[in-house]
Amino acid sequence: MIQSIERAMQIIDVLAADGQKDTWSVADLSEQTGLPASTIYRIIETLTAYHLVEQVPGKRAYMLGSKWLEYGMKLFDKLDVRNLARPALEQLARDVKETVYLDIPKGHESIIIDRVDSPRNVRIVDPIGERIPLHIGAANRTMLAHMHDSQMEQIFSDLSLDENETAAVKQAARETRRSGYAISFGEKTKGTVSVGAPVLGYGQKIHGAISAEFLEYDVTEAHINFIIEHVKQAAHRISEQLGRV
Repeated sequence: MIQSIERAMQIIDVLAADGQKDTWSVADLSEQTGLPASTIYRIIETLTAYHLVEQVPGKRAYMLGSKWLEYGMKLFDKLDVRNLARPALEQLARDVKETVYLDIPKGHESIIIDRVDSPRNVRIVDPIGERIPLHIGAANRTMLAHMHDSQMEQIFSDLSLDENETAAVKQAARETRRSGYAISFGEKTKGTVSVGAPVLGYGQKIHGAISAEFLEYDVTEAHINFIIEHVKQAAHRISEQLGRV
């Protein structure tokens, strides 16, 4: 192991530690790491040059630099949402005993990129790769609800929605943003119900949505509430892995 890198990581680990302390003096860092103050000064100087550490203006105190945020955002952009979400989808399917889906937005449509089938003999199956207009269905509504207004307006324009349809979709999006989920009844497939929740990352960036779909004849208020709770929990777990706070 290279000693200088090991010592630099000791300092970074202290600066990144959770807790109330946001900035650290060299004396604090020396106490926490056991390294001499002269060694810390030399390492801090190099870390500062690469923006990995920043000095608090007007003080002899230090904190993590902005470079870590840049690296973190690049890492999040490279995350494979499908692989990351798969365990949560499998658990959701087991919990609710319904077919569950993962969709991502693509222009004015969504694409189903993963599915876990219901263990029931009678079930609904939409194919992976299917494209669905973004104003149709519970999963899509949750994605629309977390897009910027300009994105939403562009989608309405691409889909050639009339004034009444646009107003209805906007109202549904506002309600969805407040509740954290959406329900659709037969919007895509007659006789079915779908419950969707958004998958969000750092800065509330929308990465996709998960949903559970079931037959309308099964519907009771208790059953819907049960599915809503589990879909929201699964979406929240995936979102936390994507950096949502």
